[in-house]
Amino acid sequence: MPLPVEVLIIGAGNRGQIYSFFAKDFPERMKVVGVADCRQVARQNLQMKYSVADCNVFDDWRGAAARVKFADAVVIATPDRQHKEPAVAFAEKGYHILLEKPMAVTVDDCKEIVAACMKHNVILSVCHVLRYSPAVLKVKELLSQGVIGEVVHIQHLEPVGFYHFAHSFVRGNWRNEQESTFSLLAKSCHDIDIINSLIGKRCIKVSSFGSLSHFTKENKPQGAASRCLNCAVEQSCPYSAKKFYLEGVKNVSKFKSK
Repeated sequence: MPLPVEVLIIGAGNRGQIYSFFAKDFPERMKVVGVADCRQVARQNLQMKYSVADCNVFDDWRGAAARVKFADAVVIATPDRQHKEPAVAFAEKGYHILLEKPMAVTVDDCKEIVAACMKHNVILSVCHVLRYSPAVLKVKELLSQGVIGEVVHIQHLEPVGFYHFAHSFVRGNWRNEQESTFSLLAKSCHDIDIINSLIGKRCIKVSSFGSLSHFTKENKPQGAASRCLNCAVEQSCPYSAKKFYLEGVKNVSKFKSK
């Protein structure tokens, strides 16, 4: 494949933007030539950053998939439940695929994606990016060298953080399993991938357990309202949406104006 690799971004939100940064850092290796997103602001943002031609900007990925192939690869960074359809469609068009994790939300959808990529002989890579972080790579190097001997047990923690869990999994994009997926799949697919990478063997069995213990009606603070903007305990609440979003935006604006 000649360089730079020409890439189409499907989903211009946080992940789509982050993966597109590679084209800014290494323009000789990657070029963003198209973008699709249902939100006008999001797609226009990427269009301006990468000087994408108007004819290659879409408000729906289906419009891009209907076109004659005009890029080498596609980055699919849509919401979790919207991975399978574009992945299969672009594989059928001959695009190599970088697919945001989790690959899909059902086993059957994952199998369908793999089958389409194999049938059309395209590369499929799922964005389990933590296996490429310097710390994980160093641990894998040491384990491969036998520095600590044979590995018989791994104790691994997923440090989600209270702010991230509140923002993403209580009221954010992953607040409803029917619209996205459950937090164990959304977050712990990283952990399973890291463990697979470190051990170098396929996982043959996974079990999970858990319960909702904190974010319950019984634990609602006395005097708390349904919305942060008119809540009596907002100022002392670590989960304040006002602090997360409104004040956060103000602070960013002040920083940019300096």
